[in-house]
Amino acid sequence: MSRAPFRRKSGAREANQLVRLAEGLASSKSRAEDVYWERELEAAVTLQLENNDEDAINRALDKAHDAPDATFDALADMVESLTESIMLDSEHGPQRVTLFCAPILVWGRNQIPAKTIPKAQLQNIAVQLSAHVFSSKAKIALADFMFAPDQLPHSYSQSRELLQNLGTAIRERTHLTIDPKTVEDAPDVVCDMRMIVGAFQVTEGEPFYAWQETTTPVEEARQNTLGIWRSQGGNAIKPLLVGFPHELTLPRSFFSACRDADMASRAYSIGASVSYLEAVTHTTPDKLTAVIGGCWGNGLEEYRIGFAIGEDDDVVHGCVWPLVSDEGDDTPVVEEIEALLRAANVGTIILLEEQLPLEFCDDCGAPHFPNREGEMLHAHLPEDAETGAMHLH
Repeated sequence: MSRAPFRRKSGAREANQLVRLAEGLASSKSRAEDVYWERELEAAVTLQLENNDEDAINRALDKAHDAPDATFDALADMVESLTESIMLDSEHGPQRVTLFCAPILVWGRNQIPAKTIPKAQLQNIAVQLSAHVFSSKAKIALADFMFAPDQLPHSYSQSRELLQNLGTAIRERTHLTIDPKTVEDAPDVVCDMRMIVGAFQVTEGEPFYAWQETTTPVEEARQNTLGIWRSQGGNAIKPLLVGFPHELTLPRSFFSACRDADMASRAYSIGASVSYLEAVTHTTPDKLTAVIGGCWGNGLEEYRIGFAIGEDDDVVHGCVWPLVSDEGDDTPVVEEIEALLRAANVGTIILLEEQLPLEFCDDCGAPHFPNREGEMLHAHLPEDAETGAMHLH
């Protein structure tokens, strides 16, 4: 997904210096020049992070959007890198400690759990990560809570603090205890993500991941790792999500893993929506109608898919397909959505040509979804829908 930086306020004048250095790095024409700009930008960003000067960083990121070339990406890359990874001195040499996330795509008829992970299950998850995802040189520690996305740190400073606490846990050969009272409530939605968060430590220069220790082509090795993680890690995570169909994505460094999961969730939510409607309304997919509409704000911002039963005009459910920075009405997004709906055996697929508004419910904030007439409606399940407990596989 396109980067979605944390909510920002105006910051200090140091922001101008951050933008200048990022612009220099983005416009560099040689590796030697890159090294200079990277060193200077790293020192400047590190200073702001250590001073907890979120305002300066946020203001710089805002200004970088209007700067030339790839200035924003250069600055965002540096901020994220220094937020999610730190160097510590030790008697065994410099140690790199990196925050990571193991995302889980999940859906269900009841509220998806976000909760403390029991010690035995937490240790089992840690064993599977160490054995199948991270390198043989890595030490890891986990937070003992299964987070919803809205429960993750909301700022760079909070993310760095979490990393530092996990680094302490690694040195103490334990895991990090999260007080559930400090975690906000998770939203009650049909399809969402859950996150296992931790940190790994390696001696600087050693490999991070299992796929870095093989001679197999990198992408093939990553896919092999993902397959094993889904099998072995899935068995460890399954007791946390009994009754909730789920799919594991590849654990990676924190920001990258979250973006990859955001991307994967777009397709996952379509199949989950069809399965959900079949479960609660007993309507087979071939009797469903899916209406695809592009919603416009400052340009095309997202597609919304409204689901109806048969030829009914009422929207019973919907899902959102947000666009990434390089997607628009001239990219094959609609074709991908249609292919996923066909793969889910949806009977009728309607593509609306008109530009639809980004409408939300004034009372609850839920997005409105299009019906076959192009009306943007609040989704409401039929009165006889069975939304009670049910064990789903």
